[in-house]
Amino acid sequence: MDLQQLLDYDEWANHRVFNAIKKVNDSAFEAEIKKLFAHLLSAQLVWMNRINNRPLPDEIWPDLSISEMKGLLNKQPKKLKSLVSRKEELIRYKNTKGDEFQNSVEEILVHLTIHGQHHRAQIASHLRKAGANPPGTDFIFFLRTLDN
Repeated sequence: MDLQQLLDYDEWANHRVFNAIKKVNDSAFEAEIKKLFAHLLSAQLVWMNRINNRPLPDEIWPDLSISEMKGLLNKQPKKLKSLVSRKEELIRYKNTKGDEFQNSVEEILVHLTIHGQHHRAQIASHLRKAGANPPGTDFIFFLRTLDN
């Protein structure tokens, strides 16, 4: 698997979902949808900070505005992709419970894309309940965009 391509896919899928989120006007589902997407973006920041030995954000489930989400969505992919050159590096970190672990940067980046897809699927379900048609974010759909 090409790690760079996987991160390109993650960026593509996140932008597609974000564009759908901006159109939601159903308050019954809007808060949960935004909460999930903000968490997805926050988790990326948590892991980038762990890799770079920086303090973690205060919230893993932050309440972010559309503008704040857009800012993270536009900045973070480049930062994540810059970590590919460090993929073999082992990172020691503590989880939110204080337990210590070690993973390679590559494992962490793969985790982030899988974690992101999990939450994008949850968002898709909420979008359907809100009467919206969620965008296709399957990896194969992304690959088809590369062929054109």
